[in-house]
Amino acid sequence: MRRLGALPTDWRDFGRSLVPLVLLALAAAVVPLRLPILLGLAAGTAVAIARDAPVRWAWAAAVPVALSLAWGAWPAPPAAADGSDCANLGSPVAAWRMAEAFVVLAALGALAIALRATRTSLLLRWPGRRVVRWSIAGFLVAGPVALVVGPILARPFFGDVGYDVTMVGAIVPALLFAVANGSMEELIYRGALMGWSAKVMGVGPAVVGQAVVFGLAHSGSDVIGYGVPLSLALGIGGLLAGVVAIRTRSLLLPMAIHIGLDIPIYYAFACPT
Repeated sequence: MRRLGALPTDWRDFGRSLVPLVLLALAAAVVPLRLPILLGLAAGTAVAIARDAPVRWAWAAAVPVALSLAWGAWPAPPAAADGSDCANLGSPVAAWRMAEAFVVLAALGALAIALRATRTSLLLRWPGRRVVRWSIAGFLVAGPVALVVGPILARPFFGDVGYDVTMVGAIVPALLFAVANGSMEELIYRGALMGWSAKVMGVGPAVVGQAVVFGLAHSGSDVIGYGVPLSLALGIGGLLAGVVAIRTRSLLLPMAIHIGLDIPIYYAFACPT
């Protein structure tokens, strides 16, 4: 992959590669448009691949993200209000997110085959020992810290969020949820949307583009407070994750931290107090 500041070599293809990013931003902002935009992106991708057009990479990169957005437009099955699903291995909260990850990543795999994409194009590379050590440490620190400060940070955006962390058995479904969500989002945003789009628009614009979409995608109807600051914060997080992935040439470090940070989300849904 080219250096971080690399610019596109064909400005016409660059302009065409912006179309799927704009459509994704629109899908993130307007929920009723998510399914039509998904269908439109899928059709555009099929045409681009059939023509072997350079922009096929950017169009295909947008499809898994659009699929995840469309999935999110459907209400997830709620956990039991009394917290009885908290330590349940078949918790609907974890099962729903795992089902989404399976469908979205299956679509990503099919697109990779159609594009004859390599693993390195998705930054699926095992990094050096130093990055592996940082990844392990990042996960071990991010998870516990997020569990402690999660309710405090969530209050301005989601209201009072309280959960029971004393249920030892809840860590298993929480990890299943976090691994499904964190690995899926890193693969579709930093892997496909950034890695494949960079082939057409250059690395720098691709890093920024995926961060903008990532931020907008996390400003949904469950936000009852300050949606714009939340979107900006998560967009900055997506930007930093993209830079780290480019610098290390691997998704391992951002994925490990992302998984750790997602653990309290399960507790908030399945273990409320």
